[in-house]
Amino acid sequence: MTTTLGDIIAAYIAEQPTNRVRVDGLLRHATAVDPTLVGDPTARARLAAILTGLAEAGAVVLPKARSGWDDRTKPPLPIWVGKPTKPRRTQAAPTPRVWPQALEAAAAIASRPDEYQLLDKIGIWLRNNPNAEPVPLEERSLEILDDEKALAIETTKRLFTTGALTLDLLACYPTPVPFPSQHVPGVGPARLLVAENNATFHSLLQAARQLHPDARPDLHIGWGCGNQFPTSITAVTLLDPAPTALYYVGDLDAAGLRIAAGAAAKANAHKLPPLRPATALYEWLLAHGVPRADRSNPGISNPAALIALMPEHLHEPISQLLRGRRRIAQETLGLRALRANPNLLAQAVDYRS
Repeated sequence: MTTTLGDIIAAYIAEQPTNRVRVDGLLRHATAVDPTLVGDPTARARLAAILTGLAEAGAVVLPKARSGWDDRTKPPLPIWVGKPTKPRRTQAAPTPRVWPQALEAAAAIASRPDEYQLLDKIGIWLRNNPNAEPVPLEERSLEILDDEKALAIETTKRLFTTGALTLDLLACYPTPVPFPSQHVPGVGPARLLVAENNATFHSLLQAARQLHPDARPDLHIGWGCGNQFPTSITAVTLLDPAPTALYYVGDLDAAGLRIAAGAAAKANAHKLPPLRPATALYEWLLAHGVPRADRSNPGISNPAALIALMPEHLHEPISQLLRGRRRIAQETLGLRALRANPNLLAQAVDYRS
């Protein structure tokens, strides 16, 4: 059995405690389970078709009023979907049974047939694999549930979110989505410098390669792939040599700062080296960049959370940008500027020769 996008969406809707389910939350959940949806030009059309199909099957109710639809982009999508009203059924209490000790906490929470089926399959696997070696989550999912994506969906449900079931119990782990990076050998311990955008990644890489090996820091240059970086930062553990310090540069706007803050929180949660701003590069952007209108910024009256990662002396100028709905694109710091300031790259990663 293969889990489709429709299965992911239907399971998410069924799991929600409210009768109305926001579609933006549904989309965030779907992309978290299947990151290939990010950047897929057909994703919106696929989602619209799936919701239409679920409505035709009577599994969801679509809004009737025009105000319940987002038609700014084609095809239009509902802002919310409703659960169909069903008559209450009296469920017979499950037959009492004795569970393995490792599953007792989950069994105490379980109340639905699908939850008991999951516990049955896990119980059989635990019995047959008492000393299992840890493997990627998808491999264990295929082994236990005959579906490589099913276990990722289960981890969003209550048996896992309450901590009653854990991936440690199943001897598996989520694999990080790698971000593109290149190693440029140099002096000192390895550092990682990640750019939010692709063009800046290429310019930083060329500038680093053109520095003399005896005068440049040992660097991994990475591309964070925009808003993917708060997810992919865990792939730092795959880099060789392992970086001892992590630095980031992105657009000086609300979206770029939000990416940096999210990635820093994820690095902290996974006990990675702390993610720091490439301060020298942000200073250069503020000194030389031309602020332009930020149409994606609805107006930020209190930017404290977005600028918390930045050094104190940059708080006020960045706050003024955000309050004024202005932005400075990181592409302002292009290849010519990096070549004209050969020490800037080393300063960005706090390297002193």
